Amino acid sequence: MRSRDSQGKQYRIYVLAAALSVAALILLVTAPSPEPVPARLWNDVAVFALTAILSDAWHLRGAFANVSGSVIFVPLFASVLLFPHPVPMLIAAVAMVVVETVVRRKPPIRVWFNTAQFMVAVGLGSLAYTYLGGQVSTREFSFKIVPFAVLVGTFFLINQGSVAAVVAITSGVSLRESWQRIGGGARIYDVLASSLAVLVAVLYVKFQFVGLAVVALPLFFVRQMYQMNLQLQEDLQEKLELMVKAIEARDPYTSGHSRRVAEYASAIARDLGLSAKDSDNIRTAALLHDVGKIYEEFAPLLRKEARLTPEERMVMQTHVVRSAELVGTVAKLKGAVLDTIRHHHENYDGSGYPDGLVGAAIPIGARIIMVSDTIDAMTTDRPYRKALAFDLVMQELAKHAGRQFDPALVEIVAQSPNIRRLLGAGGTYPEPSTWEPVRSRVSDARPLAHTPT
Repeated sequence: MRSRDSQGKQYRIYVLAAALSVAALILLVTAPSPEPVPARLWNDVAVFALTAILSDAWHLRGAFANVSGSVIFVPLFASVLLFPHPVPMLIAAVAMVVVETVVRRKPPIRVWFNTAQFMVAVGLGSLAYTYLGGQVSTREFSFKIVPFAVLVGTFFLINQGSVAAVVAITSGVSLRESWQRIGGGARIYDVLASSLAVLVAVLYVKFQFVGLAVVALPLFFVRQMYQMNLQLQEDLQEKLELMVKAIEARDPYTSGHSRRVAEYASAIARDLGLSAKDSDNIRTAALLHDVGKIYEEFAPLLRKEARLTPEERMVMQTHVVRSAELVGTVAKLKGAVLDTIRHHHENYDGSGYPDGLVGAAIPIGARIIMVSDTIDAMTTDRPYRKALAFDLVMQELAKHAGRQFDPALVEIVAQSPNIRRLLGAGGTYPEPSTWEPVRSRVSDARPLAHTPT
């Protein structure tokens, strides 16, 4: 039997799919009466539908929430420039039904949703294009940048926005974060690749079917560009994971520590409402915050079962600088990630190390990792003590809020359902009103068309 929460999510997806379907139907029914499409051109419409099918079937699996992307928007944009409304909507509908049903074998609700959102995105984009003076013709080509730009913007706003809504419903992330992650840094590629639609339209007008064949090569390079970008991200992540495993292999008691800290830090960043980019930087820094311990001088200290001597603690404290130096050898990790790692042992009152920063001068990511690191240290077994219950952990965080920890972050952790879920924590927690007064608030507070799997 499905849980009520699961049923609620499914219901909201049905409602969203139904709303998009109604919008698509309205766009079809109320479409202006175009000049009849000559019978000979229906073959060309079929060719564009086939091109759209091939473009979407040749998709890429995204890194976020299993959202896939493709270059289907290129032939769809070209169809808007060539065929009268609502023909581009019908091309989109045929392509999505075929690919989603036959190629990807998705359940009916997802086929329904993806088909509806593509039809609405193309339909509204087509109407905006013609309303602003864009010319539609298969006999001569006339290009106006403003109508085309509005077509592109309208399509991606609806396409990415509707997919972001579904991901937010099903995964529990905010709509803002879902939107940021789905589009991400690839939006500049979206704009650049969209210009290929103009080339497709020009070649079609000039050379008919031969023109479509010629544009297959640029489409291939566009897809490869996305593939390379995705592969670079995956390669970097694999290298980061390898570095973490190497350091954790030295200390069996900290196995999995960095990954848990990264999960806690991500949850706090999400509760704090930070951007997807900032959250990702904090997660990466949390994953690598102890990577400097891979150096040999820390090996005996990590294996020591007794408490460290004052001299040994001084040596151990140098790991933050060593970690930052090691991370600094990777160009992409310089800046926010490096600074966060260097300062993740700075205390809120300035008594920490290595630089004695105070309050808001400490990077927000470092303050988050300080709390996350402490949570994991206290909720896992150590050589010298057993794991503490989460209610005791919260009491300790509250006790040292304003001195070791950012007090506003301690409040957020106490109220965070994500942290409690990660820890499987129950029990009761001290009310914020009984804690030390909060003296300050937290500061610093692809060209792809997307379909959810």
